[in-house]
Amino acid sequence: MCTQLEGYIVIRARLVETALPAGSRDPQVLISWILDSLGLVRSRGDTKSTAEGLGGINKIMSQCFMTEPKSGWTASEISDITGISSTGVHHQLVKLSDSGLLSSRSIGGKRTYMINGGSFSNAAEIIGSNSLVIIRQRLRILVEHVSDSSERMVVKGEEESLPFRIDIVGLTPKMIDDELVQLSIDLGFSGDRIRLGDNLHVELLKVLAKSNKPMGITDLMEETGGSRARVGRILDRMRCAGLLERAVVASRLDVDIFSGLLRQYRARGMDWLVGRGGLSRLPKKVRESLTEDLEKGSHTLEKMSDSIGDLTINEKRVMLNMLGGRVPLGYRVTGSTGEDVMRSILIGLERVISRITTISGRLDDVISKLD
Repeated sequence: MCTQLEGYIVIRARLVETALPAGSRDPQVLISWILDSLGLVRSRGDTKSTAEGLGGINKIMSQCFMTEPKSGWTASEISDITGISSTGVHHQLVKLSDSGLLSSRSIGGKRTYMINGGSFSNAAEIIGSNSLVIIRQRLRILVEHVSDSSERMVVKGEEESLPFRIDIVGLTPKMIDDELVQLSIDLGFSGDRIRLGDNLHVELLKVLAKSNKPMGITDLMEETGGSRARVGRILDRMRCAGLLERAVVASRLDVDIFSGLLRQYRARGMDWLVGRGGLSRLPKKVRESLTEDLEKGSHTLEKMSDSIGDLTINEKRVMLNMLGGRVPLGYRVTGSTGEDVMRSILIGLERVISRITTISGRLDDVISKLD
């Protein structure tokens, strides 16, 4: 799982949560799934399934390493068997070695490669254990930057299912003075195209790590100066890594409900508000207070907030939806403390590792029965 760089060990792996190959025992499907889960296949046509359009890395695995997992292969042997150029083979072997799927050693002056540990199960165990140790060590920096706040988690987070994705990179010689910037880059938050000096990703991380409440994307744009598109992409990467989650911005709910009531009253009238607008669902006292203020023209944000003050967040959400509004969602780190945030990231990572281990064991079993 490592390459050498001027005497230092460099560990790099991208772990991606992908849909399990339900019950499949096709070795091509299984190896393709493993490669996908290690982030080794970066692009594939939308119309192609996992087993279709096999590229160079799939050929190398299926035509060489899957045929004899415990045997060693040189780059020239792989090139002869697969028909891939020596440059292409070298490129893929570097990726496979960095991910931890392959190991290598120099024998007779030639570098020889094999499945790490001699089987896919062993390779998965090595990848998993190394990844967990590295991420725990690297995230200590993040833990120090997250402000403790019980207020942050008062509102329940949104129940959203996002595929987990994170980059695992062992600590390398100091390249950037700010350790948090380096960590954010190594975790993949800056994206694949890293622009030196562009620290929008870490600025967002710092703002959210200190915030005591969910922050809307507009507020984050104002804080960091980033565009909506770029800020949104970075936030999505952080959510996929289990660092962030979305939750209702409670302070915005009353404002949006106030605007919705006034807009719908002027456009459709009181009958619509009471009926399809959902006011009939509210407690009688609340409903009468709102309708009276609207009809008298004394509808203000302060008076409305007092009227609906006893409603729960969920009741206010339903009310806003009935008025045709969108619930204001913001972003927050996934815990009251830095340790809680680390735990959230580790849960996702352990889930992906467990899946890779399961499918690797299945692939070993299939290969053994093909012999």
